[in-house]
Amino acid sequence: MKENQPLLKQYNEEEIRKLLNDKVKLVYVDTGMEEIVVRYEDIPDVIVDINDKLGSTDLKIYDFESSIFEPMITTFGPFLNKCDPNVRKDIIDRLVCLQQKEESIKDYKVIDEDMLDDIRIAMEQEEMER
Repeated sequence: MKENQPLLKQYNEEEIRKLLNDKVKLVYVDTGMEEIVVRYEDIPDVIVDINDKLGSTDLKIYDFESSIFEPMITTFGPFLNKCDPNVRKDIIDRLVCLQQKEESIKDYKVIDEDMLDDIRIAMEQEEMER
């Protein structure tokens, strides 16, 4: 990996705007060191990839749109600790395949939380100006 290259690929502003306009389901991921935002569908890849890159990392994953600040997933390293039953149904097959190296981690990106907040505010202001 090149010097100063981020560990995780990030969405640019235009891509974030598209995700927001398309109302893509997003989740917050708290690594204990930083918080990132990812697409809901990327959860299994994120869990395994972060643990591969950072070593055993306990994650807390929250629904981006929920006002309840209770994690829908907590992990013990790359393994589920607690998980909302509906979310578990959505992610378990891919997560197990990734953990057992039956499939490889797909190319995904993360969203910088500060950039996301700035873009959401800008989009709300643009909407009010119309």
